[in-house]
Amino acid sequence: MTPPWNRWITLALPVVSVVLTLAALEVVFRVAGIRAEYHRPRVDQGFTNADVLDRVPHGFVPFATIISTYDSDPRGYFEPGNRISHRFNSAGWRDTEHPVEKSPRTYRILGLGDSYLYGQGVRFEDICLTRLGKRLQERARGVTIECINTGMSAMNTAEERELLTHRGLRYEPDLVILHFVPNDVEPDVLRPGPKVEFFVDYVATYQKPDALSKYSHLWSWARQRYLRAVLGRRYLEESLRSFEPGSPKWSECARAIDDIHHALSARGVPLVVVIFPFLVDLSGDYPFQRVHDVVRAHCASQGIPCLDLRGAYRGHEGPELWVHPSDPHPNEIAHDLAARAMAEYLEAHPEVFRVADSSRGAR
Repeated sequence: MTPPWNRWITLALPVVSVVLTLAALEVVFRVAGIRAEYHRPRVDQGFTNADVLDRVPHGFVPFATIISTYDSDPRGYFEPGNRISHRFNSAGWRDTEHPVEKSPRTYRILGLGDSYLYGQGVRFEDICLTRLGKRLQERARGVTIECINTGMSAMNTAEERELLTHRGLRYEPDLVILHFVPNDVEPDVLRPGPKVEFFVDYVATYQKPDALSKYSHLWSWARQRYLRAVLGRRYLEESLRSFEPGSPKWSECARAIDDIHHALSARGVPLVVVIFPFLVDLSGDYPFQRVHDVVRAHCASQGIPCLDLRGAYRGHEGPELWVHPSDPHPNEIAHDLAARAMAEYLEAHPEVFRVADSSRGAR
């Protein structure tokens, strides 16, 4: 008969082995400096002109400045104090001043979009639409390329339709570029609960350490990666449901795209839809590809030119293109890659980019 203490030893050996293994791994992680990377969320502060305090319809407060402050500056890109300033013009848009009346021999590109086009976390001169205008201007002859950036954080496609209808068309654009991001299907990206959203909930959840993470490098590292994987699957499922046929969210979004297209077609103005990816798993099994496919297929069915920018980011994983580890908006590198791809697309499609007409003084 086996003595009782032998049975206890038999049961204890695996437990002791696991404990010793975890302890050894903890030592390795500490020596190598491997642990989860936690960052405080960015802080946004608004400063307004004393004479103008209210937002304008389809815009922000004219002449206001929003300063975003991060807890670090990984690329040495930010202003002193890890800050980026976002300044607004008299129209309440993050742009230079643009008269409503268009000058002769001017080709106007109007950009519609959300925080990607707005350029959260990057300098104005580095925004994709700003860089696109400079690239096109280098090859233009006898015409001025003027880009108008109406991008606003948290806007969706339906709201961008209203902006175009009530304000954008007054500027007589020669081309409109709709910058589409997968969460543009959402009626409100700031509401709590499951939604197609990559900024508010996804990053915030795995950036919050629990009590044990403060003491164990191994636990903090493993926990953060587990949460990323779990949350990624959750948001993928919600995203795909939102873009299924018959989905109220996608139906309204598609209707808004069509309305924009029809309003512009009636004026002889081309529309190009540019799809920006969420910057995650770009080199692997990109979880939002089906969303891109649905949008591209709809554009093709309506005869709307469409550029999917995922190809512009091949060779990148994603997080290295973020503004900051706590902010997955595209950084200046990602904006430049987008501008290059858009410039190449427009130059390859003269039926869309009708700049020659403007050089002759006509639309």
